[in-house]
Amino acid sequence: MRIGLKLTAAFLSIASLVGAAGYVAQLTNRAVEQQMEQLGRGAILKVADTTEITVALYASQLASHAILVAQRSGRDDAANRHGLIGANLQVAEAGLDRQRLAAESLTRWAAAQGLAEVVERETTQTLPTLARIAEEFAQHRQLQDEFLRLLSGSVEEAERFLNLRLCQHAETDVLPLLAEYRQRAEKELTGGIRTTERAMVVANQWRGLLLVAAAVCAVLMGLFTSRSIGAPLGILQRAAAEVGQGRFDVRVAIRRRDEIGMLAAQVNQMAADLKATTVSRAYLDNIICSMREMLIVVDPELTVRRVNPAACAELGQTEDQLAGRELPELFIADELPDSRQFLQALSLGLECSMKHASGAPIPVHCSAAEIRGAIGDPGGFVCVASNISRRRMAEVRLRASLEEKDLLLKEVHHRVKNNLQVISSLLSLQSREIGDPEIAQLFQESQGRIRSMALIHEQLYRSGDLARIDFTAYVEDLVGHLRRGLGRKAAPVTFQLEVQTLPLPLDLAVPCGMIVNELVTNALQHAFPDGRSGEIRVTFTQDAAGYRLAVADDGVGIKPDRCDARPPSLGLRVVEALTRQIDGSLTVRHNSGTRFEIRFQGRQWPRTTDQ
Repeated sequence: MRIGLKLTAAFLSIASLVGAAGYVAQLTNRAVEQQMEQLGRGAILKVADTTEITVALYASQLASHAILVAQRSGRDDAANRHGLIGANLQVAEAGLDRQRLAAESLTRWAAAQGLAEVVERETTQTLPTLARIAEEFAQHRQLQDEFLRLLSGSVEEAERFLNLRLCQHAETDVLPLLAEYRQRAEKELTGGIRTTERAMVVANQWRGLLLVAAAVCAVLMGLFTSRSIGAPLGILQRAAAEVGQGRFDVRVAIRRRDEIGMLAAQVNQMAADLKATTVSRAYLDNIICSMREMLIVVDPELTVRRVNPAACAELGQTEDQLAGRELPELFIADELPDSRQFLQALSLGLECSMKHASGAPIPVHCSAAEIRGAIGDPGGFVCVASNISRRRMAEVRLRASLEEKDLLLKEVHHRVKNNLQVISSLLSLQSREIGDPEIAQLFQESQGRIRSMALIHEQLYRSGDLARIDFTAYVEDLVGHLRRGLGRKAAPVTFQLEVQTLPLPLDLAVPCGMIVNELVTNALQHAFPDGRSGEIRVTFTQDAAGYRLAVADDGVGIKPDRCDARPPSLGLRVVEALTRQIDGSLTVRHNSGTRFEIRFQGRQWPRTTDQ
């Protein structure tokens, strides 16, 4: 039988006993509640009302005697005594009515609960007795009325009637019936209380027996668990500990058909498999000795206990010379962190230098890991160090190669800039020999375009980043060159530069610089004729939609009919071609001057912090 089924059966037995005890208690409570309700509806109410009726009857007789005395002495409180007699008789009548209604209600309730004995008692004893008491009380009230009538005539006759008829009737007819009714109610109350006590005693006995049985079952289940589960588990625990210590010949002698028997079989199979497949210490030693990295084993106090041949070869010392030394002694102290952070740094991996026997430094990458014993106690640390001399030499050569390439690229940009300046100078010399002003102006425009490209290469030559330029500084230099180149024509014109500090790659910087050159040159030459003053605004921003480059002036503007009638100039064609080159869109507005706006995507570069 499986352990789970055994435990389930035991728990179900205990739960059944406890549930039976609870059920008995519930039945007892229900019986007590029923008995108390029966007593509340019957006996208790009978005793209380009977007492009240008797007291009211005696009070009416005392009031009758008091009226007689008052009438004889001539006092004037007879009317009050009359009212007192009536009030007492009404109290008695009300008590009789309550008793009759209570008896009828108890009969109906007992019939609904199936209490035939209570129904029979109420119908054969209580209700007939109440009917007799009511008849006698009605007769007593008639006698009381007769007494009051006689009192208004003759006091002596009324006194004889009171003593011989009224009091005699109360003592011989009414009060015996009330006493009999009260005695029967008290007997009924006593019987109900005794029945309740007996039921509670029986219920307590059953409850105690069931709880004792449950406790016995719990003890038996504990003994069963200890012998059937606890003891075999202890044997399995000891066997597992021995297997963990390398004793693979251990076998568990438990032959059962439950989970513990299956677990014992698995432990035996595991021990047999480990015995057949476990790697020998000699094999592990061969692996350690064949490692090319240095391996150093230290105890918790960082004292060297074992090293592999690679460590001996790299450090130029024997294993006996290294054993017993402190681990930090093998490193160059200047490159080590604080002693409290030494192991933490090694656990994360640390590049430092170890000392050769000759004193020469050996650059290494060293890492460490903690060794734990069989029970989790600290056993020391194992450190693995790799000689990174070749890697550092390769890094030095690579760094030198990169510096050389940077120098070559700067030289290329410098020479391109010089060549463009030579071309610009040649165009300048050639334009001086041309008499036609329009042709000379074309030469000057070409010279400006070449200068804009030369400025880009000059920026790259001066900056540390050879792939991108600072477009803000570039636009400032370009506008400055244009102002100086146009001389008096640009003097009354002011420039507003709203250029974000954005790095631009070379494939975007060249066309954007030429676009700015063409549009600013066009504005200086045509927007402000006859020395007119004005403003040229250059804007370059970046947002989520991409880049926005705009050049606007508040000059005379371009008439739309003139733009439609004439073909675009060379400068505008260049702007359109450059816009297509960067996959942008060109928008021209003619409100209060002329505004050229170009939007394009390009690569999005992060903005600098001083934007």
